[in-house]
Amino acid sequence: MKDNKRLNTNGWRVVLIGGNSGAGKTYVTRELVQQLGVSFLMVDDIRIALHQVTTQTQQPDLHVFLNYQPEDWRNPDKIFKDWLRVGTAMIKPLKAIIAHHIMVPDTRKIIIEGDGILPSLALQSTFSDLREFTGLNIKNEIRAVFLVENDEAIILDKLRKRGRGFNERSQEEQKSFTHASWLYGKWLRKEAEVHSLPVLYSQPKKTVIERFLEIILE
Repeated sequence: MKDNKRLNTNGWRVVLIGGNSGAGKTYVTRELVQQLGVSFLMVDDIRIALHQVTTQTQQPDLHVFLNYQPEDWRNPDKIFKDWLRVGTAMIKPLKAIIAHHIMVPDTRKIIIEGDGILPSLALQSTFSDLREFTGLNIKNEIRAVFLVENDEAIILDKLRKRGRGFNERSQEEQKSFTHASWLYGKWLRKEAEVHSLPVLYSQPKKTVIERFLEIILE
């Protein structure tokens, strides 16, 4: 089964997995890496690296969450809108990484996952201004799937289990962040549908990998 799946991945070089926080992107990525024998990259790693070589003045959108005050973490609408700011700021570095990966022959297939992946990143038009990759055709090289969790109780439970400092926040801040994630998932779902990109619901979890494979291996 595993060998057959590896043969069937010939139609793409890059899989993008976007979704709201708590949707299970890391779990899905880990399972796919094992089953398909591909590499993976986390958008958060790239964003954190960019923090080290840019300043707030140079890239205010990339740094927005680093400057949050306690009251900001209690404002779900602001958190949601700032997720969009970060995602938009990540488009340029991500598309350069994707384009380079596609242009270099014989590179291993890769999954890129993270909250900062917006549906527009999977569109051919997004790559039109890359001068060093003129003529790049991504149509058959990229698959994008947006994993969405639309139950706030499940999102909150997953975020608490994941940790990463979440449990040190107040109850109000946790609920605000959870609602912001729900708002972001709702936006991602609508935006993906506008661009005819597949949306996958994370529940039921026991079938999510099977459903994901049906999308990227078709």
